[in-house]
Amino acid sequence: MPFEAWDKDIVLGKPHIYVGMYCESGGCIGEFKIVWDNVGIQLQAYDDSWEVLSHMPELIDLMGRIQIEGLKPTIEEFAEMLKGIGFKDRTERERSV
Repeated sequence: MPFEAWDKDIVLGKPHIYVGMYCESGGCIGEFKIVWDNVGIQLQAYDDSWEVLSHMPELIDLMGRIQIEGLKPTIEEFAEMLKGIGFKDRTERERSV
């Protein structure tokens, strides 16, 4: 969650959360981001991450429920929802040296 990351003061852009399939040894198979802006919450995914997204039906279901129920979760609330469906928070809150 970039808003809690050690480098949050230099990360530019709208509030967002990165979601992906990450390797324990570093790197990732694919990732995308969910962005909060003045219109709403937006999923941003380049085509090289679509396969990864296809392996996350629980995320798509969650997003569908949010729309159906008319919810407007904050970034913090959404992060908790992600944890509730099994996603892990890999935010680096302190810089490792």
